[in-house]
Amino acid sequence: MPDQKQSILLGALVTALLSTSYLGLINCLCCAGVIIGAMVTVWHYTGTYQRTIPAGKGAVMGVLAAVVGAVIATVLNYFLAEVGLGANEAVMSFFIENFGENMPPEQLDQMREQMEEGQTLGAYLLNGVIGIVVSAIFGALGGALGAAIFQKGEDGAAGGEMPAGGTV
Repeated sequence: MPDQKQSILLGALVTALLSTSYLGLINCLCCAGVIIGAMVTVWHYTGTYQRTIPAGKGAVMGVLAAVVGAVIATVLNYFLAEVGLGANEAVMSFFIENFGENMPPEQLDQMREQMEEGQTLGAYLLNGVIGIVVSAIFGALGGALGAAIFQKGEDGAAGGEMPAGGTV
């Protein structure tokens, strides 16, 4: 069975990038960044080795890429927030621009205070654990979708791949 590490690392980096700071807002669309990262994993693997893999193997590869990507994104988001480049600033700007006129001034002030206080390391870790679990679920979905979409070359019979002929 060909090595999957390079493909999983590539998918993890895509997942992390699309889950970091302002780009992380893409995950508000049904974890689109995580699904894309998992699909990149399968796309790279099937394209590099010209293989068709079953949905189960794609799902496992997607989970691995999503989990590694979520860990990287959690660390990056913490450090970006510490230097003032976190997504909180974008969310605050969005609320002020779109809802500021309709919100009571006290509520806007309370939102500003909460955003300025930032999150503690413990809160980031808790959010990271939740993010890893959610990412694993959507990574499996993205990997399975990738396996269905990116079918290449021969069906591999080793390592849990589909036997020749495409039926199990």
